[in-house]
Amino acid sequence: MRVMKIKITTENITGLSKEILSLLATYDIDIQRVEVETGLMHLATQELDKSIEREIATRLMQIKGVKWVESIALMPVNERNLFLNTILNAISDPVFGINNKGKIIYQNKQAQDSFVAGQKLVLIKDVFVEPNWASKIDVAAKNTLPININTIAGAMLVEVRGISQSNQKAIGAVLIFHKPENIAARSHIIQSVDMKGFDALVAADKRMKEIINRGKHLCNPHVPLVISGEAGVGKKTIAKAIHFASERKNKLFSSINCSTSKHAQMMEDLFGLAHPRHGKAGMLEIADGGTVYIHGVQDLSKACQVKLLKFIQTGEFNREGGKRIRKSSVKLIVSSPQPLNSYIETKQILDELFYALDVTQLSIPPLRDRKADIEPFITHFLSEFKEQGGKEVQELSFAALNKLKSYYWPGNITQLKDILYKSCLLADGKTIEAEHIEIQGHVPIQSSLEDCNLPQAVAEFEKHFLQHWYQKYPSTRKLAAQLGVSHTTIAQKLNKYNLA
Repeated sequence: MRVMKIKITTENITGLSKEILSLLATYDIDIQRVEVETGLMHLATQELDKSIEREIATRLMQIKGVKWVESIALMPVNERNLFLNTILNAISDPVFGINNKGKIIYQNKQAQDSFVAGQKLVLIKDVFVEPNWASKIDVAAKNTLPININTIAGAMLVEVRGISQSNQKAIGAVLIFHKPENIAARSHIIQSVDMKGFDALVAADKRMKEIINRGKHLCNPHVPLVISGEAGVGKKTIAKAIHFASERKNKLFSSINCSTSKHAQMMEDLFGLAHPRHGKAGMLEIADGGTVYIHGVQDLSKACQVKLLKFIQTGEFNREGGKRIRKSSVKLIVSSPQPLNSYIETKQILDELFYALDVTQLSIPPLRDRKADIEPFITHFLSEFKEQGGKEVQELSFAALNKLKSYYWPGNITQLKDILYKSCLLADGKTIEAEHIEIQGHVPIQSSLEDCNLPQAVAEFEKHFLQHWYQKYPSTRKLAAQLGVSHTTIAQKLNKYNLA
């Protein structure tokens, strides 16, 4: 025996529902639920034998106006509630539904687990620890923007959406709380949207191709990887390609820039913070199973280096201010402008951390040392600008291309992209000319020496020679060392030609 649940498809005939119920009454059946809408009638009854259920269905089909009768697994209201609960419980953040008296009508599983360890709260006020929580919630409801608020589970962002019936007075609201670690995780997921593998990398230079091939072999080993190279050479792009090509590609790729973060903030961002109200997970915790990329590892504080060393050695760490030991399995990729061993001499990197990190390495050459990559990058960026809805520029003139190839590119690929984008905006048609390329301080060493006597020609050549090398070595001391003359001589020459 089983509960009979049926859906009856009908014509829109007055009194048809009454006739159907009258038929069921002849069987002395207890009808537990009836749901009616235009052209449809859903019924749930007491438990019945299958033979009785079939007989009822046959007799219902004989009623004029009944088109079809079929068994269903769930009544519509139960089905909608099941789907709604499943959707709300799939949300990784706490969700509360409240009436206009502040009573909690609904809370998903995350709300129960986050606030009172599985117990249901009765009033929404019990979630907050701020005396002015109500005014903050009103502001969030009016502006439809999340607000920062302190709760019994720590600081969170909360969104408020009012519930009203037919544009009448609000009868309640839905409150969605966002945990700091979930916000951080979503941020890293967004960063990973443009993740591409090695096949998408631009490389015509033979040396760069060898580096990419080496990178392919370093994807899956769990040991750390050090990527060195000047700013703008594409260290993070290589790190992303390694992640994408690895067995960790379906997990998070998280990154932290040590050169732009304060020491205390770096510690929290990397390892998390233990606090009864303001606690949060760090990148090692959030990216468990994935990849963590540390840009500018030489700028880590000594305390952070010690903690990172312990994590590399044991796979364990604790949040800042906490004692609970946590575990995480991540592929650690770090980068630095110079080879990592150069920072041991300046005491920026601890010896022990150097040996723990410097297991596998990639050294990315600057763009000036791989001139063969300039044209492919130009083609790549022009295509990218077009896809992003920018001006359609198809080519560079011979003079424009030579101007780009003769430059030193201290900012490497990042600088090339920025200058090329600006040149596209300045171009009148589909071709970039030399005058459209604006590079601060760029002067080619070639110069017209016509109509000059020997002293003038020597001076003109010397001026352009110094301009050319000063692009590469903007420090007078470095330039003097490169050209094999004294610092005083260089300073005088630069002053003479108004180059400094």
